[in-house]
Amino acid sequence: MRPDRPGDDKDSVRGRPRDGRIDAAIVEATRELLLETGYSALSLSAIAARAGTTTAAIYRRWSGKAQLVHEAILPAEVTAMPSASGDVVEDIRALVEATRTMFDRPEVRIALPALIADTVADADVHSRMTSRFAESLATFRTRIGDQPDLPSDVGDLPLLAEVVVGSAIFRIIVRHDAPLDDAWVDDMTALVSSGWTATRRGSSAR
Repeated sequence: MRPDRPGDDKDSVRGRPRDGRIDAAIVEATRELLLETGYSALSLSAIAARAGTTTAAIYRRWSGKAQLVHEAILPAEVTAMPSASGDVVEDIRALVEATRTMFDRPEVRIALPALIADTVADADVHSRMTSRFAESLATFRTRIGDQPDLPSDVGDLPLLAEVVVGSAIFRIIVRHDAPLDDAWVDDMTALVSSGWTATRRGSSAR
């Protein structure tokens, strides 16, 4: 790792926009090193060296390793929820597909077990993580809730998301090499959709 030089990303300290190229280099270095060393052996000094910057530059952007890794492996474009199709079952499938896209990548599978532990232990990182997911889920809740044939009291999207995301995390952490494949998408969509359908029938009968 090289020392700070006079021109190294000082704009953020002075109140001017920081250099996005350094952000991108740090994130890319984080992903590369996760695949090479795993999460536990990953260090900010190694990331800084790979990115051609300093640990000080990393700390100006992220509070520590957990926050950096979280944002590196689950960027905004990955956690974004899909647009509504106008069909409840298809929208549930879209949520399941989005979850697969989010978690079924090598760097996520490698980092997730230890990252979850570090995230839970750090209140600030945990808050940042949940707020990012909450924003995406709120958007998806609005899209599903806008369905004209869906009763207002049917289901709760956070619980629906817990079922889908929880299933994905269980497979990654507990079942290790179990794939998040097309069969998983089909089965999870059918399972969740049948539950919503039953709830809709119950609501109609009341």
